[in-house]
Amino acid sequence: MTETPPGAEGWDPNQGPFGERVIAMNFVADAGKLMLESSTSVSEVLDRLRRFLPSVGLAGCSLDATMSSLILSFWLPGQALPITVMREISVGSPRLERLAGADELLDGVEAGAIELGRAVDQLRTLASVQPPSHWVKRIASMVSVVGWVVFVDGIDLVTILVAMVATAFTFPIDGLVRRLRLPTIGVMFFLATIVAAIPNLLAAAGVSLLVGPAVVGALFPHLPGRAFVSSVIDGLSNAPLSSLSRGIQALATAGFLALGMLVGNRIGTGFGLSYEPDATSTPLVPSLIGAAVGIVGLAVAWSMPRRQLAPAAAISVVGWLIVSLFGEEIGGRADWPAYAIAAGVVGIASAVASELQGSSSSLYSGVAILPLAPGFILYTGMLAIAQGDNSAAGAALGDAGIISLAIAIGVALGLGFGRDTFAGARHVVTARQTGDVTQS
Repeated sequence: MTETPPGAEGWDPNQGPFGERVIAMNFVADAGKLMLESSTSVSEVLDRLRRFLPSVGLAGCSLDATMSSLILSFWLPGQALPITVMREISVGSPRLERLAGADELLDGVEAGAIELGRAVDQLRTLASVQPPSHWVKRIASMVSVVGWVVFVDGIDLVTILVAMVATAFTFPIDGLVRRLRLPTIGVMFFLATIVAAIPNLLAAAGVSLLVGPAVVGALFPHLPGRAFVSSVIDGLSNAPLSSLSRGIQALATAGFLALGMLVGNRIGTGFGLSYEPDATSTPLVPSLIGAAVGIVGLAVAWSMPRRQLAPAAAISVVGWLIVSLFGEEIGGRADWPAYAIAAGVVGIASAVASELQGSSSSLYSGVAILPLAPGFILYTGMLAIAQGDNSAAGAALGDAGIISLAIAIGVALGLGFGRDTFAGARHVVTARQTGDVTQS
């Protein structure tokens, strides 16, 4: 039995003058949990929560979080121990409506537009909202795959249909694997193997299709772009633990996707298939349309609020247009500086959209970077390994790694620049208003 510390006898934190602060701490913890489970960045959520704390009387409250937990501690005058609130974080498929809703509630309480008790009730309602039905998510995923195939290859009906068939086969397998409680990286391996095997099998059976675009288009939604970006952002924001965990997650996901592609490609080589990926550039207009469709489909599957859909799609198109202007060819043929510049613009645009719409920048940056992800060049490297060309494989995978790092750093710097710019502007406005009031 745990002994009661001296000075803490008979004290109930939910009663008396400190009850409001306990309620506020639990509200912050619950809001942070919802946001962390869908955000690309731990440091961004922590920064938002820390700015919110003084508005509910919690200035000086200790707040820390990783990918698995969130902890708040607050010392009350005359008490032997701090009040400590902890929440377990379980990161799965993003629920972007929760991220947006929790952020809006913080804004409302901070501005005095919503009372804390009402905000607690609304947050509880938000947490209980069921995700979109499996059919809605599956249809949205199919739409996203169509967009990514068009993005990679242009309009080829057979290739699009094969990518959709491969995706459809992953739905029951995905459910079965998750019921077996296999790790996420195991799920990624099975998905990639199925998606890579089906186009290879159909090509071996005589179906005329482009195997590479079918595989890459179907796997695009699973590329770990969000995790890579989060790792770099948290690293630059002095959050080393979350940066490390996100980085390991991204590398493991990319590695098991690559292994799955390798197994699927081995099936093709086993049937005697030998082909070179077509790295010629897709016409600009179809690639831009494909990117927009792919982003919208994926955002719907992730429950993004409707008013954020158009900005997210527009930001993704702008990013890809910048890379295209640098002479991009599908497969990562543009140099990495082009990707870094485009990613920086995506980061700045996400910060601008966040400021204008009063929402988290992760809503936009987490999905808008996907067109920049070097999915085709990763596939090229795995195909080269399957065909025994280790030299080409090393070059391709090295390019993919450099480009991925350039994208992550570019987005992180762009977001940081955008946030700092708006924060500085708000500080100047506040200082001027204070000066005006003082003078009057």
